[in-house]
Amino acid sequence: MIIHSFAPTLDIPYYYPCNFPLIHEVLERQGSVSSLAMLAASRLYTLPSCEDNGFVKTYFHKLDYEEPIWKINEQRELCNFEEGKIEIRRQLETGRLFLATGTSYHLPYCDDYHNPEYINKHVKQGSRHYLMDHWLAVYGMDEDHMYVYDPVFYKFKGKVEHAAFHDFWRGHQTIPELAEVKRKETLRTYGTTDIQAKVLLDSQGYREMLAQALTTQVHEFLTGRTIMEGARRFYFGHAVSTSLIDALEGNAGGNAESEARISNLLFDMRWSRYYFRDVLKESAGWLGAPLDQYAKEYENIILRWEKANSLLQVARMKQREGWQAQLSGVVRELAADEYNWYSSLRKALPQASTYPRQSQTDIDNENEHKAALLRIVLDSCRELNAYHNTFIALDEGGNAPLYGRDGRLNSLELVSLLAVVEQGIEEHWGRGLGNALAEIAAASLPESPYQTVGSLVNYLAQQQTLGSDGEGVR
Repeated sequence: MIIHSFAPTLDIPYYYPCNFPLIHEVLERQGSVSSLAMLAASRLYTLPSCEDNGFVKTYFHKLDYEEPIWKINEQRELCNFEEGKIEIRRQLETGRLFLATGTSYHLPYCDDYHNPEYINKHVKQGSRHYLMDHWLAVYGMDEDHMYVYDPVFYKFKGKVEHAAFHDFWRGHQTIPELAEVKRKETLRTYGTTDIQAKVLLDSQGYREMLAQALTTQVHEFLTGRTIMEGARRFYFGHAVSTSLIDALEGNAGGNAESEARISNLLFDMRWSRYYFRDVLKESAGWLGAPLDQYAKEYENIILRWEKANSLLQVARMKQREGWQAQLSGVVRELAADEYNWYSSLRKALPQASTYPRQSQTDIDNENEHKAALLRIVLDSCRELNAYHNTFIALDEGGNAPLYGRDGRLNSLELVSLLAVVEQGIEEHWGRGLGNALAEIAAASLPESPYQTVGSLVNYLAQQQTLGSDGEGVR
């Protein structure tokens, strides 16, 4: 059984995550006009964003927007391969793609296939890699093969033997060498995801959504929001450029940690600009002048940012004196020009509102939910202090260190704390988090959810709402 009408493109830009082409195909089969650029814009992949340590990531879930285009109805695990095949067949019979998640380590057509380096890069000491589910779409099956679409990174559309697909679908959990590896997202075995369009877009609706995407992007970039969560800061839009300038001008002494932060901001921030370039070009094609001219001008802004990154790398390699001051001048001028370009674009945009925002009730409910989680975690810490003679500084509230460089807990004490927290969550809401807190290896990540009480609360809240931006994919 094969969906013979399925003819997707394999020419996907390398910087798109593996789930976007699949979501695009699902939305089109549901009857909605779609594009990769629009999907990226809907999650604000187009907006520069970072944490105060220089870690660059899409933080859409920290802004107050609703999902504008698509949503995840359900993420689940099937019991076994036989049940999975029944579910795949059921969806194929209705002409629907089946989205599966697993590990590329067992996909015969990709470079990761049984590659020792795939294991080594995750297990070597000091590694910053963490495991993520890889998405692909099943568009057919027969007695011996699954027919899969996997364009990122592998540009593959064709058949895979059942045995190989089975190993892929069981995921990272069944690879013994990776048992103790850092994990950020909750990984799934025989995982599948149900995607649904929030609104079916026709041509006119798609034009309006493009205008809304541009309006939201411009508003957020020029506003340059900084959001505080405990001791952590998250920067958006123009605030990222300001943060970069501050880092450059505060690093006259050549601090290695600050240099790494500067390098992250200059190198990784290009992705957001690539995504915005794509949606600009898409908008120019649908909405016409003068957006075509703005798209050309933005290409030059990207080129200047890339040159600034090259200046940094060469200066550091050759240990040139005064490179910070030189680069700071270049970045300051470029950031001002980019801000002025955005200001000009705002005047040229067709009239449109920003993406719908969450209602105050939703925000209040979210705050109430986090307050309940905070009480559970602090009560659990108090219990640990009483019965395990630990010294968690409860008077610091959400800023209290737990684990890692500044924490007071060892790994066994952290396990005990998480067990008490899980019990508290189950007693409060009548349901637990499964094995979401059991990924203790993630604690060594720089963005570890276990470093402080506040970071643990934020992680718990995200797990209870299935996350938001990429759902842990590569």
